[in-house]
This record gives sequence, C-alpha cells and structure tokens, in this order.
Amino acid sequence: MSDIRLVIAIPTAGTVRMGFAYSLAGMVAHVAANRIPSRPESSIELKIDVVESSNWITNREQLVRRAIDSGMSHLMFLDDDMVFEPQILDVMLGRRQQIVCTNYLIKTEPAKDFVAVGLDGQRVFTDKDSTGLLPISYSGFGVSLFELDVFKAIPQPWFQPQFVPEKNEYTTEDNPCYEAMRKAGFNVYLDQDASKLVSHVGTKSWNWKGAIHG
Repeated sequence: MSDIRLVIAIPTAGTVRMGFAYSLAGMVAHVAANRIPSRPESSIELKIDVVESSNWITNREQLVRRAIDSGMSHLMFLDDDMVFEPQILDVMLGRRQQIVCTNYLIKTEPAKDFVAVGLDGQRVFTDKDSTGLLPISYSGFGVSLFELDVFKAIPQPWFQPQFVPEKNEYTTEDNPCYEAMRKAGFNVYLDQDASKLVSHVGTKSWNWKGAIHG
C-alpha cells in the first residue's frame, strides 16, 4: 500500500472568508468519511499548516520547507480567497500526476481572463465542455497539488518573482516557480474538471460559469 502524507498549506494574511472556512471543513470531512476513492490502494495522512504574515511569498516558502522537513509526500496549496467543492482533493489526487493545478478567473471586470497560461503563451479558457488534463506553462497556486519531490528537485527560493523591464513590473510568484519545475523536467497539468469545482472570491465570487468568450 502506498502512503500519501499530505499537508494542506494555507498562506494567509490572517483573515479568511467564511466561504473558504466552509470549503476547508467540507473537504476535510469528505476525506475523513470517504478517504480517497480515486486512490483506493493508498492510505492517507492529512494535516493542515498555516503561515500568517502579509508577505505571501515568504508564507509559501516556509510552508513548503516545513512540509519537506516533516517528511510529507504531498502539498496542497489552498489560498484563502478560494472556495471549492468537498471532493476537490479526491479529484486532483486521482490524476496521479506530480503537479496538478486549477484554472480560475482573475478578479477583474469583465470576467474573461483566467489565470492559467498554455504552452503557446495564451490564456486557457475553462467552460462546460472543458475536461481532462491539459499540459500548460503555469497557473495560479489558489488550489494546486504537488508531490514534494518536485520542490526537492529545484533550488530554493521557489517563489521569487522576476522583474520584466519592458513592462516595468514584477511577475507573480507562480510563473517563475512553474517555469523552474518545467525546466527540471516536470510536466505542469491543468485539471479542467477540478477547475469547475473552484471559485475565486473577492467583492463577488468569480467562477468559470461567468466567463465571457472573446
């Protein structure tokens, strides 16, 4: 029997929305009641780790380092502005891939841009017909799953933004991290089915159903 030792890693500034807390409780209860139906051969150990500060990059670095040092096998980032269905972990673990991420709308109006970027450099769309796994360049970390061997294979810092001179701005921390993973030989997969189980929460809840084509 293979063992899954998974840490739910939550980087936060300290205040979380009720929707996130409700989603987290639902997911943990789902695992407690059903374990991981998509991985029936595996036992699962689940723990939650939280790092609280206003520096989300440091929060991520510390969460991954602590997970590795404590001997965990998997890490799931859950950002505190996400809501998700209880079965999300089962769906993503069932993919049996080293890196599985989700696609969700960027919190802008009109709602048309998703966080995931394909290998062609274009934004990836998620709609009712989207399904399965798609190799991509990068996505957000909002709801994302990693085997920790991936982080062990690339040097720290893992989440250092890069400065883009022609735009006079920094990247987010996700793009350089996923780029380092791909350069180390890992595939980054977008789970389109899991993506339809998440929403990005701000002044309203953004999800794939409200996206505008074009």
